[in-house]
Amino acid sequence: MSSDLSRASSVSGFFAAACSLPFDYVKTQIQKMQPDAAGKYPYTGSMDCAMKTLKAGGPFKFYTGFPVYCVRIAPHVMVHSLFY
Repeated sequence: MSSDLSRASSVSGFFAAACSLPFDYVKTQIQKMQPDAAGKYPYTGSMDCAMKTLKAGGPFKFYTGFPVYCVRIAPHVMVHSLFY
């Protein structure tokens, strides 16, 4: 029983990381943006950032740093799932 629960928590942790990373990537890009020499920012908002990222790097660009993100997020989801 606990083995099944542990396995299910691991899978939910992986999918939580996989589903939330694109949103976290866009948020981080917006937080890190700096104005250019003319004072213009590279993105006007979240959708603009997402579309420019998609055009420039394809859909896998949103998963840059997935292993590190998974190691950071998955244990939280696993523990939460086990104790909830």
